[in-house]
Amino acid sequence: MTKLDRRTFGKLGLGAALVSTSTGRAFAQAPDIVIGAASPLTGVFAFAGVEGFEGARDHFDWVNRQGGVAGRKIRYIAEDSGYRVDNAVAIFTKLTSQHQIPIFFGDSTGFQKAINPELNRRSTTVMAGASFATEIDDATTFPNQWIPGPNYSDQAKVLLRYIAQQKRGASVVLVNSDTEFGRDPIAASEAEAKRLGLNIVEKILTAPGSVDVSGDVLKIRRRNPDYVIFHGYVLQPIPEFMAQARQAGMTSKFMGTFYSTDTVLMNRAGAAADGYLGVSCYNFEANAQGAHMAQIREINKEKVRTNAYFQGWTNAGIALETLKRTLAANQELNAANLMKAARSIQNFDTGGVIGVPTSIVKNAIPVGRIWEFKAAEKRLVAASDWMTISAAG
Repeated sequence: MTKLDRRTFGKLGLGAALVSTSTGRAFAQAPDIVIGAASPLTGVFAFAGVEGFEGARDHFDWVNRQGGVAGRKIRYIAEDSGYRVDNAVAIFTKLTSQHQIPIFFGDSTGFQKAINPELNRRSTTVMAGASFATEIDDATTFPNQWIPGPNYSDQAKVLLRYIAQQKRGASVVLVNSDTEFGRDPIAASEAEAKRLGLNIVEKILTAPGSVDVSGDVLKIRRRNPDYVIFHGYVLQPIPEFMAQARQAGMTSKFMGTFYSTDTVLMNRAGAAADGYLGVSCYNFEANAQGAHMAQIREINKEKVRTNAYFQGWTNAGIALETLKRTLAANQELNAANLMKAARSIQNFDTGGVIGVPTSIVKNAIPVGRIWEFKAAEKRLVAASDWMTISAAG
């Protein structure tokens, strides 16, 4: 009997591992599907990077225990980028030279934009990650990437539509960090506010790393707006803004986008964050229904997870569904086929992680909900229904 070694299998193009049985016979085992990642496991964004990595890891492990995708296990390889674009590019180059990687998770808008020309040139790998940048939600310029939620402009629209529902003609102050991240949704916010009949009475840009916000709080106090919307921050300096505003007797309601809408971060802010309103596409209800939410609770027991964990879990879920559909069609795992499969995800059940059926539109999932932080209960509670964003509202 002739035995085929690994080299022979390689020459035949089978790309499979040899597994020996107790009878001495050899058979081909479907190879693992390798998914790579550049994750900020250290550095300024590590609090989110670790959570995002663990969310994806836990999802892949769960699916592997059930047999994988079409009988193929997922091998998830992540390396620490330290939240630096040059490190992330080096990790991408290294891992894709060592493995066939159909899907790669990035760590930032900067990296996903920097690697985009190479991604398009190769046409072998698609990408998702931590970014909700509006620019990436362009299927023409970024044909090989998806966003695991609404882009920043759509997040701002959810906030503004909530405001319009609460008070007709409400006054709004926009507070944004003076960074590319921070400035992202300003133009879209102005256009949406005008469409809704809301009044943006002040726009404030804060310097990155700014700690003294007293001058900006004075500007807000003079305007005495109904709502203040923050974007471009993770936590600081939002608590300081809110604390000083409360001390000054202001009654404005404070709001923010994805990265500041988080139970763990709000609990760090304490009583000053009570009543804070944020937007997220992920489900923070303690007893949310659905197989995925049940599994997340089973895995984590009493541990409270951040929004980044759900982001990682969702990226993994889209990746798995994309792989499943491509393999079911007997198609090669290349960028064109994978993105065709990703964009075919319509009215999809995420197992409760997103509370309504999910569709990928262009490159994103234009769905969000307003959550209110209750300091006494130390949790976020739903303050609105789920909203799906469209051009007309």
